[in-house]
Amino acid sequence: MASKGVAFPTDIDTRSAMLALDMAGKTVLPEAIAETLNIVADASTKQQIKNVKRRLRVRTKYTINSMKSSRARPYQALNKARGRNIDRMFSRTGTFSSYLWTQEGGQTIKGKDGALPIPTSKARTSQDILKAIAKRYRIGGGDSLKDGEYGDTGKFFIGTPKGDGRPRGLYERKNKNKRLTMLRTLEHEEVKLKDTNFHDDAIKRYGTPQYIRAKFNQVAVRRLRRRGLSA
Repeated sequence: MASKGVAFPTDIDTRSAMLALDMAGKTVLPEAIAETLNIVADASTKQQIKNVKRRLRVRTKYTINSMKSSRARPYQALNKARGRNIDRMFSRTGTFSSYLWTQEGGQTIKGKDGALPIPTSKARTSQDILKAIAKRYRIGGGDSLKDGEYGDTGKFFIGTPKGDGRPRGLYERKNKNKRLTMLRTLEHEEVKLKDTNFHDDAIKRYGTPQYIRAKFNQVAVRRLRRRGLSA
C-alpha cells in the first residue's frame, strides 16, 4: 500500500471513496467527480438518441447532432470560481433543438392565422418516408413558395376548391390548370403532439442516485489503483 491514502474494497460506499480520494491528493477527488458526472451525461445522451430514433421519424442529421453532453471539468476556464469545489460541479445532457423539446412533452402546435399547414403524401418527392418535404412546397419564408405563385392564375392555389368537397389547403395546378393536387391541408387550427419523453426516460434510467453512486465508486477504485493503492 502507498504511504498516502487508504485501501478499500471494490464494494466501498461513497463516503469511504470520497475520503480515500481526498487523502490521495488535492486534485484526485474533484477529477473523479468530474469523470463520474461525464459518464452519467454521456450515457444519458446516448440513451436519448436511441429513444429519438425509436420513437420519431428522423429526417435530418441535425436532429441527432443536436443532442449533446456538456462536460464537467475540475478546472474550467470559463468558470474558475468552481475550481475544485465539487459542490458546484455539473454536467448536462439535452438538445438545442426546439423541435425535440416540443416532441418531449407533447405540446399543442397552433397554426398562424388559425390554420396549421400539414403536408400530405402528394408533397413528397420521394417514396422514402424519412425524406424531408421538398422546400419548394413550404408556405412562406426561405426557399418556399413566393406570394406571387399563389392565386387564381399562379401555379399554386390556397383555398377550398369549388364543387368537390375537398378541405381548405395548398393545391398545385397541373395539366394546364385542369387538375388540383393538394400538397398541404389547412383544415386544422392545431395539432396535439404525443409526448415522446425521449429525455425524461433517459434521465430516469441513468440519472438515478444508484447509477451515479455505482459509477463514482468504479471511478474511485480505478483512480486509486493508478496511485498504487490496493482495492
